Amino acid sequence: MLTGKENRITFLAIIVLSIGIISALYVNASQTNKDTITINGDEYSFDELSMISSIITIQTNDGEKTGYSLEDIIQYTGISCTNCHEYTIKAADSYQQTVSWSVMKTGILTEENRVFFPDTPHSLWVRDIIEIEVN
Repeated sequence: MLTGKENRITFLAIIVLSIGIISALYVNASQTNKDTITINGDEYSFDELSMISSIITIQTNDGEKTGYSLEDIIQYTGISCTNCHEYTIKAADSYQQTVSWSVMKTGILTEENRVFFPDTPHSLWVRDIIEIEVN
C-alpha cells in the first residue's frame, strides 16, 4: 500500500509524463511535410530546383556535403541585386536563421531539405526548410 507521499510522487510523475507526451504530439502535428519550398514568395518543387541549379559539394567542419547551389537557386528567382539583401531560412518547426549574401552564395540545399554552409556555425545549418525569405 502506498503512503500519501508516494501517491503524490506517483501523481506528479504521471502529470510530467502526460505533459511530455502531449508536447511531442503537438510538435509533430504542427510540422508540415512539404514537397515544395517557398523562395521569394514563389513555390518550387525539388524537381524544379534540380533543373535550375548545379549540384555541388562543399567542405564543412562536419565533412563533405553535396546539394543544390543556393547561389544558382537565388539567382534563378530573379532577384536583381542579390548582394543588397539578407536571406531568412525558415524551418517547419519555426526555427529560422538570417544570413548575408556572402554566406548564402557559398551554401547548398540538400535533397534531405537541409542547408549547409562552409566555415559557419552549425546553428546556421537549418533543416526541414519550408521557405527562404528575401529581406
